Amino acid sequence: MSEAEPGLKELPKRGVYTLVIRVEAPMEFRAGRLGKTRLEPGFYLYTGSGLGKGALGLRGRVKRHLGARKRTFWHIDYLLGQPQASVAAVVASPSLNKEECRVNRALMGALRAEAPVKGFGSSDCRSGCPAHLLYVGLDDPTGRVAAAYAGLGLRPVVLRLRRELEQGSG
Repeated sequence: MSEAEPGLKELPKRGVYTLVIRVEAPMEFRAGRLGKTRLEPGFYLYTGSGLGKGALGLRGRVKRHLGARKRTFWHIDYLLGQPQASVAAVVASPSLNKEECRVNRALMGALRAEAPVKGFGSSDCRSGCPAHLLYVGLDDPTGRVAAAYAGLGLRPVVLRLRRELEQGSG
């Protein structure tokens, strides 16, 4: 967490974000009410929004996601609590409106991303998204995620995390 924290100031206070998550090895874990969940190695995208102030804003949400100690409450908490999973980058854009479903749909189309676990991260979605966690394959998608944001007229900010760069981006 301390490696990424200084970079959080580069992110907008409020808006939409996508975590680029690297899964190193096959894993199974319980994800709350979704129950047993299995993910294969590769890159996953989790899109959310933070439109409030402080902890409810974008920076607060991302800081929580990157933190090592937290109460597991949301589906993403269960995934990020696994040793095989790490956040490689964050792509974010300022917004005063809830844009996560629009971004999620754009990522599905532009990156041919698919929802590996129906309902993951989208229990409050009213736009018909199959999930807000998407699988995109074995290649780092960060640049393509930023391009999808730009294609929607958003202003992407990319925060790459040092610990991931030290491991390599396979």
